[in-house]
Amino acid sequence: MNRYKFWITALLSTLALAAIGCGSATAPARQITTSTPEVSTPAIPESSPSPRLPNLQPLGKWVASPLPLPNTPREVISKQLRSNPDGPRADSDLYNLALYEFADRNFDTAARYLQTLEKRFPLSSLYEESEYLLGLALQAGGRYRDAFLPLRGSLSKEKTTLRRALLLAALGEVYESRKDPYAALESYAKALGLHPALPNASLLRARIFSLAKMSLTTTQVQTSAKRFKNEPAGPILRLEFIHRAIAENRPETALAAARLFLKDYPKHREIEKTRKIVSQLRDELDVKQGRVGVLLPLSGPAAAAGERVYQGVQLALRHALEQNSRLRIQLAVRDTRSTAQKAGDASAKATELIEKEKVVALIGPFFSLATEEAASVAHKKNTPLITPFAIRMDMKKSSPMVFRNSLTNQLQSKGIAAYAVQNLGIERFAVLYPDDRDGRELAEFFSEDIRKLGGRVVKMISFSPTANDFGPQMRALGGLSDAQLRRRRSALGLKKNEPYKIKLPFDALFVPTYHDKAVLISPQVPFYNMQGIRLLGGRGWNNRDLIRYGEKYVERATFVDGFFPDSEEPRVVRFSNDFIRLFGRKPDIFSALGYDAAMIVFSGLAKGGDSRDKMRTYLSRLIGFEGVMGLTDMGPDGDTKRQLFVLTVKRRKIEHLQMVTPPRAIAIKDGAPQISNGTSSSVSGQNPTLP
Repeated sequence: MNRYKFWITALLSTLALAAIGCGSATAPARQITTSTPEVSTPAIPESSPSPRLPNLQPLGKWVASPLPLPNTPREVISKQLRSNPDGPRADSDLYNLALYEFADRNFDTAARYLQTLEKRFPLSSLYEESEYLLGLALQAGGRYRDAFLPLRGSLSKEKTTLRRALLLAALGEVYESRKDPYAALESYAKALGLHPALPNASLLRARIFSLAKMSLTTTQVQTSAKRFKNEPAGPILRLEFIHRAIAENRPETALAAARLFLKDYPKHREIEKTRKIVSQLRDELDVKQGRVGVLLPLSGPAAAAGERVYQGVQLALRHALEQNSRLRIQLAVRDTRSTAQKAGDASAKATELIEKEKVVALIGPFFSLATEEAASVAHKKNTPLITPFAIRMDMKKSSPMVFRNSLTNQLQSKGIAAYAVQNLGIERFAVLYPDDRDGRELAEFFSEDIRKLGGRVVKMISFSPTANDFGPQMRALGGLSDAQLRRRRSALGLKKNEPYKIKLPFDALFVPTYHDKAVLISPQVPFYNMQGIRLLGGRGWNNRDLIRYGEKYVERATFVDGFFPDSEEPRVVRFSNDFIRLFGRKPDIFSALGYDAAMIVFSGLAKGGDSRDKMRTYLSRLIGFEGVMGLTDMGPDGDTKRQLFVLTVKRRKIEHLQMVTPPRAIAIKDGAPQISNGTSSSVSGQNPTLP
């Protein structure tokens, strides 16, 4: 007996048994058609608008059509191989048996025949054919790990268009199993491009759609749509990208993609639906270039503050036109008549400015509740909105169209914490805060910021917002009145002239309140014999009444604010002088906030932001804007990151010490804003120029 005869006989017996379990092993010789009834779920037609199909069902398995069968019956070939396993036709017999098994969907059995052929007859003229069919059999049998190499090997050698397409389709399924959706889509798209009439082409289109919708990033969908523009996968990918852009509030991008679809696929079944999309987007984006909406309370209880913000906007317009005489800017102003407690007309007026006035961007409103109402409209209408003052609106939960130029509690905390630790060298702190929303926020932010900077907050004591007596809080901080101090000295047995100083666990006291409480608290510090304690505050301390009523007790107090009209910074000097000349009074924080918000929008217009989408892009990438409130970054989260003015009381005057940059800055990397933590006082980068 030949040395292979026993092995071949055993193999054939095993395969025969396997074949019986899967179906008849003695099917008559026949030609197999190119269609396969594999897919049980409806295929998604080429014309389907990609992201709008509900309830995606599991897609059927793609299997290549069997090759034509030999004329010799299966049983004859099997008998022939058993009788002469080393004969000159053994490799051919193994291959033909594999063809039969593949046609009967016994893919594992077919693979074993082919693996035997390649192992025993590596120099066979059928080796390449065997490798081709082996890859397809392993893939069809779900053995994706084993299928990869034979499929790739065959693809590198195969020159026939149809067979290359079949290999690519099979590879696509292998890539899916390997959690590589982009490579899978690429393989499917190439397969359809090579042979649009490929068996089960509708299934491949469905898989392309499914991958684009469920597994690929928007950038990958866009790239693929461009790459396969002239191939069957092109319209599927382009439609998905259009709907992606709409869902992501990028109407201009969606419009451009839809117009390309009309141009590239004029006979596509979805052409009429796409025309409607183009029409809707065009109406939405028909903005008047250079028209900016302003939403402010110009009547009612908040009229005075709204007027000061508007004056800042007016001066910004004058300065912007002086800098660029060719710039065309129109202001469309609406009075919200809103108060701090009621949103008022903000929503209706925002809608009017967007739909009727066709503004490219909105400035305002003033209060947080009104801003939230207007922001909701801006989000739905894809219109960028920058608010100069709203501090309590949760921007991260709002919209990518909404930006905030206001001096937030978080920004104040970071500024005073950075200055106290890095410039004053203080390590130990206590916090005395009002028990209200702003007080609690500032206390918590400050404590966390100090910890990150390497310092410690050893005590946090609250007081009622209506309190006028702070004795309990001072004692809780460790202070002693004169009477208590005498009793302490007596208990220690100290003589009258012997020095004694209360040992406190902190060197600075942060009081995040307004000046009216600050002037009541500051005398309490020496009254309770807390010597050498530095008082720290936020923007609420920056008021002339702090000096008038705080007297000597607020000397050396240090606090931050977003603006100081008496600063010697050149930008501030020019702004203050022009403001006084135009309106007859010094500007304040409200005027500065309005000025910078408007100048940011106007600079966007000057740099090509003449549409809503371009303006949003400009704002989300704003780096190092030189405003009267210091260098300013905006960033994709919508919140301003800027320098702050560090102020102190010296000889009964509020003086500007320096600018401080909180430890958070934005940099552009690979064309996208990146948030980084650092303490540099400079901001890298330039204002972006839009394409």
